[in-house]
Parts: sequence; structure tokens; C-alpha cells
Amino acid sequence: MSSSSQNPAPISSSTARDEFVAGLRAFADFLEQNPGVKAPGDQRLLLALTTNDAVESFAVEHGLPLEFDKDGNAFCDLAFGPVVYHAYGYVDFNKHCEQANEKRARRWAEAKGLALVPAEGGAL
Repeated sequence: MSSSSQNPAPISSSTARDEFVAGLRAFADFLEQNPGVKAPGDQRLLLALTTNDAVESFAVEHGLPLEFDKDGNAFCDLAFGPVVYHAYGYVDFNKHCEQANEKRARRWAEAKGLALVPAEGGAL
């Protein structure tokens, strides 16, 4: 049950949140009623909080240890058995987005036999 790696925004409206919670309950009921159906291999629910400060606030609010990856980006995990609510943020979210966009563009260009080159006067 992993969310997209495209950094989706957390659900904010109460209706959408209620629908999400109902969907999780319906999914759990489905798995319980159908023991022959395998459970997902990745049980992380991703909560993109954008900034390290937001992750720190989430960690403090829920009594969780705050951790950092090699780039200084913050994360914490709230476990419900094997299901993990993984909250994460970035030192510099805009820089992260720029790097991710460039990486995707380079992969796309390479797959098409193209190369990205700086525009006249531009930098790459």
C-alpha cells in the first residue's frame, strides 16, 4: 500500500479524509474476508510533509524519533503492526523537485536517443 513517489499532498478536506479512512477500512475488511488474497508486499503509507520542520512537528506530536537520511532530509515512522505511516520532508523541497525533474527529463531523453544540452546562455 504505497503511495506514489511523486510526493502527493496529504489529504486535507474532511470529506476526502473520511473517504480515505473508509477506503482503508473497506480494504482491511476485504483482506480479512478473502484470506486467499495476498496482502501487499509494501505496507508503507507515505505522508509527504515537504519540510523537515513539518516532519519534526509530526514526530514530536506523536512521540516518534526523528531520523535523517544521508542528505539531511527528515523522516519518522508510525507503525501499526507491519503497516508503517512514513512521514518525510526535505532540507530544501524546491531543490529536491528540481533535481527529480531533471533526472526524469534525462531518463526520458536517453530513452528517446536524445541528449539535454544547455540553451544558449543557459546552464544545465
